[in-house]
Amino acid sequence: MDRKKLARKVLPGIIFLFALGIELITFPPWDTLSYDGALYIDIARNLAVSPANFTYQGVYMMYRPPLYPYTLSVFYHFIHEPLSQLTVARLVSAVFFAMTAVLVYLLTMELFERPVKGILSSAFFIFNALAFTMGTRELVHSEFTFFYALAIYLIYTGRKRKNPTRVYLAFVSAGLAILTRYTGLSIIAVFIAYLWFTEYWDWAKRKEYWIGFALLLLTLSPWLYLGHLHYGGALKPFEIASRAVTADRPVSVSTFMKWLFKDIGHVLPALVVLGLIRQRQDEKGWLLISWALIGFAMIMTVTHKETRFITFLAPVMGILAVEGVSLIADGIEKALELAGRQIKPWKKAITIGLALLLLIPVGGSAFHLKERWNITGKYDSHVLRYASEHYPGERLLVSPYLYTMAGFYYPGARVDMILYRKDVEKKISEGYYDVIIHKDPNTYLNIITSGKYKLVKEFYNGKFKIFIRKNLGAN
Repeated sequence: MDRKKLARKVLPGIIFLFALGIELITFPPWDTLSYDGALYIDIARNLAVSPANFTYQGVYMMYRPPLYPYTLSVFYHFIHEPLSQLTVARLVSAVFFAMTAVLVYLLTMELFERPVKGILSSAFFIFNALAFTMGTRELVHSEFTFFYALAIYLIYTGRKRKNPTRVYLAFVSAGLAILTRYTGLSIIAVFIAYLWFTEYWDWAKRKEYWIGFALLLLTLSPWLYLGHLHYGGALKPFEIASRAVTADRPVSVSTFMKWLFKDIGHVLPALVVLGLIRQRQDEKGWLLISWALIGFAMIMTVTHKETRFITFLAPVMGILAVEGVSLIADGIEKALELAGRQIKPWKKAITIGLALLLLIPVGGSAFHLKERWNITGKYDSHVLRYASEHYPGERLLVSPYLYTMAGFYYPGARVDMILYRKDVEKKISEGYYDVIIHKDPNTYLNIITSGKYKLVKEFYNGKFKIFIRKNLGAN
């Protein structure tokens, strides 16, 4: 076997180890936890006990996509300590991140058949601030990005090699992407746009695509059945998820873009735009254009938007960024040719050097965003861990933002939210709750006037207050 073939076989493994290694080196501390992440772990614990128990506090949470909690539940059969469960959730994300980095390399090789371009595309993916940060978070985005990119890779290679099995697997992977995050539904539009641009409606005459759509539906069917069983309709989980996002704080496109530039910088988006400009109206071009533009447009139609929502576009952004670098190199070449100088022998070196130079600010944004995420929920985690170690209880009342995190630190406990409701006030007056944890207290309901509770601890100048039932012994 010659060296080139050996290098091509070894490179995916090197990329995987590099991507995984850099995520492990920059692994978040224990005391950073997000509301959504805590909820996924809470659900996964219940799934480890019963595979149909997709609940938190006895309420079915099917407006949340299922695949990530189900993935975690496999490990939670034998891992029960909360902080160890958090570590596992983050390791799962890191492994999917590393596998996606390999996928980006493989897809770039399929598109351009240039190993250097594949390596650089993977590098731009790895150091994409959103992918890099989500790669060690207890959230769905890394797993979602993997299955979305895998579906794209399989449908492209399936068509290129005339391999129906790959086409079938592309639709199965698309179904798994949807089950990881409901915005994965956009992949159906990406598939149809790509096929239409490359074949017009001829693709609809071939049975492998209709079998593919049937397999996609089959992949979704267990979840649709559970939706019918527990939510009153097969499509109810999607409907309620859409309603929840619509009811959240609206974010305009201009505000979103401002946040995006703050998170990932200006260099990467500029390279992506240049990469789009470089695309031709051929099979490769239509694949990248459909993936990038339709995926982005679908997120822009959502009322509530966060920058992490477009993490799934990080693979195509990596490929297009390298295309953008190539466009700049082409421009330099033409400018020098007009000046009577030839750079063809040096063009590859110039392209690599330019890419590495531009990776510096891109990587800088990645490390900066990860550091910002590393303070998410920090104070909440300190308070809740302290409370769980010093004031154990089976029934808790907490401020709304602490609702899922309280469940994380108090596994198996009954958790209610501090709300203006008569049933909550009644439970307080009866001394029903063992521990009450109040964040940013501006109303105490009848916690103090009930005479049933005493303040035992304050944190951060009164930002958090812990009350326990008067007859509850403290450790």
